[in-house]
Amino acid sequence: MDNRLQLTTTIEGIRYLVNQAMAFRGHDESVDSSNRGNFIEILKSFARMNIEVEKVVLDNAPHNAQYIAHDIEKQILHIFATKVKKKICSELGKNKYCILVDESLDELGKEQMAIILRFVDCDGFIRERFFDIVSVVDTNALTLKQEICKVLDNNGILVENMCGQGYDGASNMRGSWNGLQALFLQDCPYAYYVHCFAHRLQLALNGAAKDVKVVWRFFSMLTNIVNFFSASAKRRNELNLIRKAELKELLDSGELETGRGLNQGRSLKRAGATRWGSHFASITSLMSLFKETKILLQEISDYGPNQQFRGDAESNYIAMMSFEFVFALLLMDKIMGLTNFLYQVFQRKAQDIVIELLILSSALDPRNSFKSFNIGHLCKLAEKLYPADFSPSDLKALEIELRYFQNDMHRLPYFKDLTTLPQLCQQLVETTLAENYDLLYRLIQLVLTLPVSTATTERTFSCMTIIKNRLWSTIADEFLPDCMILHIEREFANNFDNEEIIEEFKISKPRRVKF
Repeated sequence: MDNRLQLTTTIEGIRYLVNQAMAFRGHDESVDSSNRGNFIEILKSFARMNIEVEKVVLDNAPHNAQYIAHDIEKQILHIFATKVKKKICSELGKNKYCILVDESLDELGKEQMAIILRFVDCDGFIRERFFDIVSVVDTNALTLKQEICKVLDNNGILVENMCGQGYDGASNMRGSWNGLQALFLQDCPYAYYVHCFAHRLQLALNGAAKDVKVVWRFFSMLTNIVNFFSASAKRRNELNLIRKAELKELLDSGELETGRGLNQGRSLKRAGATRWGSHFASITSLMSLFKETKILLQEISDYGPNQQFRGDAESNYIAMMSFEFVFALLLMDKIMGLTNFLYQVFQRKAQDIVIELLILSSALDPRNSFKSFNIGHLCKLAEKLYPADFSPSDLKALEIELRYFQNDMHRLPYFKDLTTLPQLCQQLVETTLAENYDLLYRLIQLVLTLPVSTATTERTFSCMTIIKNRLWSTIADEFLPDCMILHIEREFANNFDNEEIIEEFKISKPRRVKF
């Protein structure tokens, strides 16, 4: 029992640190250190709260079985990660799925490829599950395909069940002949590739802006102004002080209202190199701080510490106060505001757009009591896009099914007030009608599985930057994916009982002590 309590404490420490995306090890973990790192310090905290725990952990544990070594942490973490993957595979079952793949550089400049699975689970819900992140030696399409297939094969996921691909649109992944999507199409001819619609909007805007010199000059000047203030903590602080004084004056005069979330401190924001949508945030930040920025640039140009600062401030002031810059600022604020709205709509409503592209929204749109229901379009959809999933006899049976369904959708109360295809999918499962209309349900699953955006991969890489940061940059390649899957899919990890983990740990290799 003491051994189990000791190991339970270690497991809970690991669970907490992964949930919070915190580094395990400390700079100095020696007994004399005042801060032995997050893992050991949290075990000490548990010990202070419970005398029974204190008796069995750290220095009170056998020196040959303290279970605080790096290898022990990795073993337990890998047990967690393996169980999460099994849960995801259980959700997926033998259903069709699509892959969402993106690659990015980590803190050390290594290429990391994230793999996300999108599928409809047994309850009719659309799931996008982070599954793995792989360090790749290059982003050649063949290399990426081999690594993806290795991950799928190792977890018993059939490549031939792939029915969709979603990438970020990078040239090495979207090439017509040599790209990754073309290689998968050789094995899975109906694994349709859908480029992220929100990303398409960004690329279209970026491409159009390249031919407008005024726009590029504007963003170049905007970048110079933002960098001038971002490079100095003193200048950022002075900008905030001017803003606070301005807000106080406006509040005292009654020109501004007070309230929660109003009149908060702001700072100038840099535009991202690869995310065109971030340019809107940079524009709005300067719009809100235009007066304060102008005042501070004037002050620095007159009273700056040296000629270089005064010269830089004066050139930025002249550029910012020019008619061309102000005109472009107001114009781009309106244009970027509109495109930012569309970007958000695409991210939220992308499945509706995919449905429209496949003519399905006009054929199986549940709004207005299935006003646009069209049996011919649905049969054509199954025949043309999914011939591997619907045999000629299936297509005949599907047409008959749809005629029965047409009667039920007007007669049964389950189908009233539905507005989206995912809602219809869930309703079919909840009412067990998916068994009666199994061919229709199969078609809906295939359409909903199509990739619609790269939002999940963006969140994945945001998670990677939190975990593999400057202070934890040496994290090993096999350690990183285990940390990430537990952090991202924490709903699974938090539901595992400690006894399950102990039993897995006990049989994973011979142990010196009994549990």
